[in-house]
Amino acid sequence: MCGIVGIWELGNRGRATVSERDLTIFTDSLKHRGPDGRGIYIDKNANLGLGHRRLSIFDLSDSGKQPMAYANNRYWITYNGEVYNFIEIRKELEGLGCHFKTNTDTEVIIAAYHKWGQKCLYKFNGMWAFAIFDSKKRKLFLSRDRFGVKPLFYLYNGNTFIFASELKAFMALNNKIQPKIDKSIIAMMTNNDSCKKTILQNVYNLNAGHCLSISTDGVIHKYKWWSTLEHLVKTPKDFDSQVEQYRELFFDACRVRMRSDVQIGTALSGGIDSSSVLCTISNIQDNEHNLDRASNNRAKSFVFDYVDTTHSERKYAEKIINHTGAVPFYKEMNSLQIKPDDLINSIFHLEAIQNREPYIGPFMIYKEMRDNGVFVSIDGHGADESITGYHDYIQYGLKDNIWPWNKARWDDLQLINNSLYSQDLVPEAVVQHLSRFDVGNLLLSPLKYNLRRLGMNLLHSNSNAYNFVRKIYRKKRGGEPKNPEEWLLIKPGDVISSKPEIFTSKYSDHVNRKLYYDFHYGCLTKILRNFDRQSMAHGVEVRSPFLDHRLVSYSFSLPSIAKQGGGYTKRILRESMKNILPENIRTRTSKIGFSSPIEEWYNSPLKEFIVDSINSKEFIESDIWNGPIIKGYLEKAYERKNYKGASNTWKYIQAMLLIRSFDSFSKSLK
Repeated sequence: MCGIVGIWELGNRGRATVSERDLTIFTDSLKHRGPDGRGIYIDKNANLGLGHRRLSIFDLSDSGKQPMAYANNRYWITYNGEVYNFIEIRKELEGLGCHFKTNTDTEVIIAAYHKWGQKCLYKFNGMWAFAIFDSKKRKLFLSRDRFGVKPLFYLYNGNTFIFASELKAFMALNNKIQPKIDKSIIAMMTNNDSCKKTILQNVYNLNAGHCLSISTDGVIHKYKWWSTLEHLVKTPKDFDSQVEQYRELFFDACRVRMRSDVQIGTALSGGIDSSSVLCTISNIQDNEHNLDRASNNRAKSFVFDYVDTTHSERKYAEKIINHTGAVPFYKEMNSLQIKPDDLINSIFHLEAIQNREPYIGPFMIYKEMRDNGVFVSIDGHGADESITGYHDYIQYGLKDNIWPWNKARWDDLQLINNSLYSQDLVPEAVVQHLSRFDVGNLLLSPLKYNLRRLGMNLLHSNSNAYNFVRKIYRKKRGGEPKNPEEWLLIKPGDVISSKPEIFTSKYSDHVNRKLYYDFHYGCLTKILRNFDRQSMAHGVEVRSPFLDHRLVSYSFSLPSIAKQGGGYTKRILRESMKNILPENIRTRTSKIGFSSPIEEWYNSPLKEFIVDSINSKEFIESDIWNGPIIKGYLEKAYERKNYKGASNTWKYIQAMLLIRSFDSFSKSLK
C-alpha cells in the first residue's frame, strides 16, 4: 500500500524536462500514504519520471523498493495496493521460466504483465492502482482494480501526462500545471466516487475496473476491463448448498487477506460484517497451520466508542473480543475530545464532501492503529451493498412481493413507512395499522425494529401520502430543511462519467437491481474512497474480504431471497456464520456503525467552531453558496434547538474547509 505519481513530458521530446526536484516534491506530497521510504526513477530519453512512497507490508527489505525494474530494465512499475494471490501466481510464472529477485507481489505483477500483457489483470485477486512503463515500446499502462478500492487520477493537457494516487498531489506541481478548484463540482456536493470529474479542473478519475494506455503519439486509449455482470456464476438451487459455498468463498477471502509480514488488525464496530471478519480470522488461526505468509499473531481490534451517546457500540464489540481472544484497543471519543484541527485534517485527506456529518470516526481509529503498531486492517466493507444491509432493501423486497398483486396495499404501506421515517410522530398508530398486513418473511424482527427498518421514504413528491406525512412533520418540528440546491449560487457540474450498465435484463427483481447499482455506482464507491483516504492518512492499509471478486461474483449471482428472507437481511452471511459468531451477534438486527453523533456535536463545545466557520468572511462571501441564507438558517435552527436541522449546514462548512486546506497546502509547497 503506497502512494504513486508519474510525469511524462510528451510535448518536449528530446529535452530532459522532468527534474529530480519536481518529481521528489510531487512524490513526497503523498508521504502519509507511504511513510517507510521514497523512490524515484527518471528515463531521460523518454522524458518520463515515476515516483513511489512505500508502506512496507511484504518483503520489508530494500529489495522491495519501487519504482521496480524487470526484464533487464525494460519495464518499470510504480504500484499501490496488494495482490493477495501473488504466491500462487508466482509459482505459475516460475513454471513458465520466470525468475524472481524479491519476495514481493510487486515483482509478480510486473512479471505477469511481461508474460501475459493486459490479460494478467484477470489473474489478480486484490486491490491496486499501478503504472507500468515499457521503455522498449515507449508505452505507459495504468490499471485500477475491479471495484476501485485503490484510487488513481490523471491529467493530460496535450503535452504533459500526469498521474497520482490523490488529488492533493497535483497541488504540488503548482509551478507546472497550476491546478484550480472546480467550483461546479464543489457545488454538486457529490459523495460517491463513480464519476469522471474531480474537484480539480482537468484532473480526472480513472474509474473502477478501467485501464488507460498512452504512447509517444500522445493518444490515450481507455477501456473498461471488468464488469461483474460478465462474470456471474452458476449457483446451487437449494439454500443450504448456497450457504456452504458462500462460507467456503468467504473463508478463503479472509485467508488470503491474512497474508502480511507485519501485524494485522481490525476496525471492529460490533455489527455482523466486521464481527464475521474477525471471528473467521480467529477460526482460521485456531484450526489451520502453515498458512503461506499469513500472520499468526492475534489481531489487534480497535473499537471507536462515542461515549455517552446513542452511537456507542462498545458492548457488542466486547462480546466479539471475548469470543475471539483479540487484543482490544478502545478509542473513546466525545465532543470534548473532537478538536477542530482533527476535523480540518480529516476533510483535507478525504478530498471530498461528506453529506451531513464529519467522517472523523475512521480518521481517528486508523490513527490509533498506526500509533499501536498496526499497519494492516481487515475490515467489513462491501457486505451491505452485495447481500442487503441498508433499510431501503427491505422496501425493494416488499415492492417485489406486494406491488405486483395489490397496488392499493402498497400505497397504504408507503404511508405507514413515511410516518415511520419520523418514528416519534405516530408510533402506536403505526403498530396497529401494520398489524393488518401480511408482508411475509421479508420483515425483520422484532416488530419494533421492523417499524424502524421500514421507515424509508420511496414516495413521489406529489403523492397524497407524502404530503400528509410532510404536513405532520412540519407541525411537529416547525419546518423542514431547505433543498440544498436552493442554497447554491452556481449550477452544479455534470459529474457522471457514463451511464450505469444496463442490468435490468439480468435482474428482474428490484432488490438485486438496487444492490448492483449501490455496489458499482452508488454508496459503496463513496465508502471505499472515504476509508482509503482516512486510513492512508496514517499509513494504514485496509483490506476487505467482502470485496474478493470471487465472492462478489457469487453474491450477485444469488437470488434476492438468499440475501434477505427468513426475518433477516444478510441472510446468507448469517447462516454461514453459525457456530462461528456468538449467536446474539449473528442474529442482531440493529446496527450503528461509524456515523458521527453530529446533532449532539452541534450543541457541544464544537458549536463555537461551527458558528465561527459560518460567520467567516470567506463563507459569507462565497460565490458557490448563499452564505447569508445558510447563516440565517443555522441561527433559526439554534433558536428552535433543532440540531438535526442545523446539521444540514455541515456540508457547506466542509466545502469551505476543503477549499481552504487545498489552497494552504499549495502555498506551503511553493
